[in-house]
Amino acid sequence: MSPSDDPISSIFFERQQAALCAQHALNMLLQDSLFTYENLRDLARQMDQMEHDILGNNANAVGRSENMNDSGFFSIQVIEKALETFDLKLINMENPAMAEFKANPLTARAYVLNLREHWFVLRKFGNQWFELNSVKNGPKLLTDTYVKEYLHQFAAENYSIFVVQGILPNSEADDFITLCPVVPKPIDSDKKEPNMVQKFFNSVGKRLGGSLEVPDSQEDRDLAIAMAMSMESKESSESSGSDEDQLAKAIQMSLSQDPNIPSTSTAPSELTETPILGPSTSSGNIPSAEQQRRDRAKFLEKLEEKKKSQNVPEEK
Repeated sequence: MSPSDDPISSIFFERQQAALCAQHALNMLLQDSLFTYENLRDLARQMDQMEHDILGNNANAVGRSENMNDSGFFSIQVIEKALETFDLKLINMENPAMAEFKANPLTARAYVLNLREHWFVLRKFGNQWFELNSVKNGPKLLTDTYVKEYLHQFAAENYSIFVVQGILPNSEADDFITLCPVVPKPIDSDKKEPNMVQKFFNSVGKRLGGSLEVPDSQEDRDLAIAMAMSMESKESSESSGSDEDQLAKAIQMSLSQDPNIPSTSTAPSELTETPILGPSTSSGNIPSAEQQRRDRAKFLEKLEEKKKSQNVPEEK
């Protein structure tokens, strides 16, 4: 397939090897395989020697480098030195001189980012932005809105964000994507917005400290199936109804399978935040399945009480 058929394939991309993310980030920024581990290692050693000559006895002991490590990580100083050859500079986005880019990130051509010794790049080709991250499978197309939110989130998470200053070397990808922009992939119709039931289970999972990597128990799967079936039946027979009504009926269906859970009409006089949907207030112990069911029963009672209070007619 030629780049004109798939413009994103024209972008030069390197997959992660060892801890050589700095090398990969430089080459993807410049869109060519220009730097090797040996090149950057030599630059790091030169900088170590310069620091030793300047600092003398205050410099680090011989053999220890602040500019590289054995795994292949290189410091920002090494990356900056490598880019000097191309008349490019990296300036921290928090620098007052970068206020223009902080206010409108789309005016830049590229960013180099770092968090916990991992380097990657956001770069513009034509009028489109892409994330070039060596731990990913390939370039990722980003919308303009996403770039703004992305950088805002990165800053909040203490990423180091550097604005690339200077003129980047022109590349094949610049030319192809300028003439033939990358078309975003259509959204998978099977991936629908989570409904009320899904959000409920998500909140339960977070409440219990669950993870997507941990398989659900058979009990949780049975409950999920019961709720999904009730929701599917509801959606096929009716086109209206609140999320709260649907959720309440789904939960009631799952609870009715267990005769040990009493069905009572008594409810608290005041609707308060239910612990199952909020942050944990326990000492960190995961509640038992029995306690989870009781929490769900209480949640249902509160929903029913809320509905009754909203439907009571005014006295004449």
